Amino acid sequence: MRSHFCKPLLILIALLWLTTTAWAQSTITLPGIKPFVATVNDHVLNVAPEQLYIHTDKPNYSSGDTLWFKAYLFNAALLEASAKSGVLYVEVANDSNKVIKRIIVPVYTGLAAGQIVLDEEYTQDGYILRAYTNWMRNMVEECIFKKHFYIANTKGDDWLVDYNATLSQQTDKQHVELNLRVNQLDKTPVMVREMQMRLTDGRRTLLKDNVQTDLSGMIKVNFNLPDQVTTKNLTISIQDLRKGSENRKLLVPLTFNRPANIDLQFMPESGRLVAGLQTNIAFKAIGEDGLGTKVEGDICDSKMQTITSFKSAYKGMGVFPFLPLSGESYTARIKQANGTYLTYPLPPVTANGLSLRLSNTFKSDSCYIRLNASADLIAAGGTFYLIGIAREKICYGAAFNATTLPANLKIDKSIFPTGVVRFIVVDAQQNPVNERLAYIDHADNLNIKLIPSQNQYGLRDSVALDVTVTTKDGQPVKGSFSLAVTDDAQVKIDSLQANTIGNYLQLTSNLKGTLETPGYYSNAASSALKWQHLDNLLLTQGWVGYDWADAFKPLKTFAFAAEQEPVITGRVTNAFNKPVANSGVTLVSKNPPLVNSTVTNQQGKFAFQNIISPDTAVYFIQAVNKNGKSFNVGIEMDEFKAPLFTTSTERTLPWYVNVDSTVFRSLKKQLEFKTDQERILGGNVLKAVKVNAKKIIKGSKNLNGPGEADVVIDQATLEKAGRTTLGDLLTQHIKGFLLSLSKDNGLYYSIRGAAVHLIIDGVDIEFAHDKSTSGSIIQNPTYLMLKQYFDYYDAEEIKGIEVMYGGGKSGRYTNFFLDPGASPYKHAFIEVTTRSGHGPFVKKAIGTYVYRPMPFTMPKQFYAPKYKANATPDMTAIRSTIHWEPNVITDENGKATVSFFTSDSAGSYSIMIEGTDLNGSVGTKTGRLLVKRNL
Repeated sequence: MRSHFCKPLLILIALLWLTTTAWAQSTITLPGIKPFVATVNDHVLNVAPEQLYIHTDKPNYSSGDTLWFKAYLFNAALLEASAKSGVLYVEVANDSNKVIKRIIVPVYTGLAAGQIVLDEEYTQDGYILRAYTNWMRNMVEECIFKKHFYIANTKGDDWLVDYNATLSQQTDKQHVELNLRVNQLDKTPVMVREMQMRLTDGRRTLLKDNVQTDLSGMIKVNFNLPDQVTTKNLTISIQDLRKGSENRKLLVPLTFNRPANIDLQFMPESGRLVAGLQTNIAFKAIGEDGLGTKVEGDICDSKMQTITSFKSAYKGMGVFPFLPLSGESYTARIKQANGTYLTYPLPPVTANGLSLRLSNTFKSDSCYIRLNASADLIAAGGTFYLIGIAREKICYGAAFNATTLPANLKIDKSIFPTGVVRFIVVDAQQNPVNERLAYIDHADNLNIKLIPSQNQYGLRDSVALDVTVTTKDGQPVKGSFSLAVTDDAQVKIDSLQANTIGNYLQLTSNLKGTLETPGYYSNAASSALKWQHLDNLLLTQGWVGYDWADAFKPLKTFAFAAEQEPVITGRVTNAFNKPVANSGVTLVSKNPPLVNSTVTNQQGKFAFQNIISPDTAVYFIQAVNKNGKSFNVGIEMDEFKAPLFTTSTERTLPWYVNVDSTVFRSLKKQLEFKTDQERILGGNVLKAVKVNAKKIIKGSKNLNGPGEADVVIDQATLEKAGRTTLGDLLTQHIKGFLLSLSKDNGLYYSIRGAAVHLIIDGVDIEFAHDKSTSGSIIQNPTYLMLKQYFDYYDAEEIKGIEVMYGGGKSGRYTNFFLDPGASPYKHAFIEVTTRSGHGPFVKKAIGTYVYRPMPFTMPKQFYAPKYKANATPDMTAIRSTIHWEPNVITDENGKATVSFFTSDSAGSYSIMIEGTDLNGSVGTKTGRLLVKRNL
């Protein structure tokens, strides 16, 4: 079903006449509104802003899990499949904003899927999943999709921490009283244990001391905070000092909630307080922990006379009516327990201006707007525009003259799509005067039904789940959906924290700041109380997606181009950095085997299109003259430059801190599963095997596997070497590395008589000199070429060096890089892993460039085991994500079937399916499966 809202023909053009008590809606047109609306909507079509949603298989993860995801990329105006981008960037960053992993996935008709393995690089911590297209980088950062999650690493001997902390002012010091209890997972206290406690602020250690738990596992400490320390990023770490247990360390975010430090903000409806004009004032109170907090108090005038009172309704938010008077200033007062008051100034009262008041009553089919202005503004006259923007397009427009004010207007909600509508008053010079957000809910999201083949299932039982999708009116829908099934015993799904595709696209992506419980608002239209809470949210946390006023300026050139396909681009320049036109450019790769050529345009630019790069892809790019020879030019590649996002202010509470009963039961269940699996699979036997530690170079492309080399120079050694060159490092650490003389008196490097080959980040510096291509691109490498690299790189640029010589470790390298039949005993290979990971690059190189693109990550199939009938459960088939299916495609009858098997875990399973018809409609449905041990 294609969305019929917000089409240009449905725009309402109205003239507001003076009214008193009646609500009017007229269609008499003032000049200027039609071209005004057309200009803005044409701008939106040209810009084509994109909106992105990511569905993951579960909200949080354990170490070693795989994060499975499905991406939905829309044209923001119509919620249709975006035709702008075909490349999607997905990354995981930790709480310090360090990117741990970044991948790119191809997008087809607005859809993409992929996975990220949460391996040993991911420590137990909070993380953020970010996703964006290159085109989305032209918009504000709030347009980027972000999702917080936590990675836990639970073990049987883990500790749980419960704590409370109070902060008080004593003379000139901030004094902390900390009560911290440490328990084992079975709730027995960790008694009489000596520990080291540190207090840090994220960058430095503020305090350090040895402490001891008492018989109840309690630690009680009092200390003063150092001067000029903010409490925002304080963390307590406790480390076990028992011999052999020093690696046990827990980090506990130290938060305080002092009433005196409440941040209370007041936001007048439509933007300002105008003397003599009735309005509403919204407010939000935020505690020291960054979350909404209850608050109530009084509003006083300049003589400290109480004018009205206020009280928060939900998550520290509320609203109250107010009539500001000319020449007055107002203050909010909150009475504290000790009888003193906290005071907060309200925004200043302006003598003149225009006000907008909106009423969006529960279950009403219309919005009611009252416009008014100060007497001087009414007397001066002037044209203004009231516009209603939904999904970045103007769906409603009205022109009015100030002399007609005050005015009341009734606006039919049916002209807007479901979601947030921005009502804006604009003057004749296109300057915004007032703004107010409202939510429209037509209850028209897709209707999804999940029908399991049985009422309940056994262990390792076959499940057939029928999916039916229809419109609000019962018409079948053909669309694309993603489905996750998780074990409730291991995965806690909090409906208040869940952000579904409809809730995200239609509501939360239009908001700024921390949205504590997005799931609470997903069914706001079913409750008058929630509907009011939702309106409070829009009054306090609304934001502008892009500056629509840009529509009246010439279309600007965007910094980031939309990427519809994989393209390798660059520029050829001469010695004076001028573009070289009509230069031949050759691209060569050994793995995959590829030779491609092109010619630069008049700006010296070149492009190689439709090249899907696998993980190991490395390209040698060379500019050549008409004779196919390299010449004195430079190549500048358009390398991907990662965006810098602001660091999140949200602090993720670790799973082991202040654990509630629901999480505790889930933890116990997970540990029971682990214990059973170790018992059945012989985990204790495996623990007895002694494994000799190897020096492992992170990011190494070693063909033999991590640490499989004759000599490894690791990062610790390199850090001590400072600016020592690569050549000197080899001389110092590789026995038998020297400069030799061949039979024809040529110089070459060797290790124990074997000729040296240099591999940098998996790239043989000789690979571009393959004679199998039409003519050798440049001469075979010589001693001088190797020396150039040995002199160019130093220890500070290198993460690790691995050396393979003789048949044992060099065999795979010989087979991979050299001609068939070459003897591994005559060749030695030096694998260098650089910090940049970009492969061999020497600034002195002329007309050449080694280019390692970011590879595409192709979606893998979720491992779904298939069991024979009457298979015996033995606790080896335990998984938190029971099934993940990213491509549930409904047919023309709106139907699809998903099949999978239950695991060895009995109990209830949660089902979450969501998706779109890619024509403006989205939908979500949750369900449950009951699994019994004995049917």
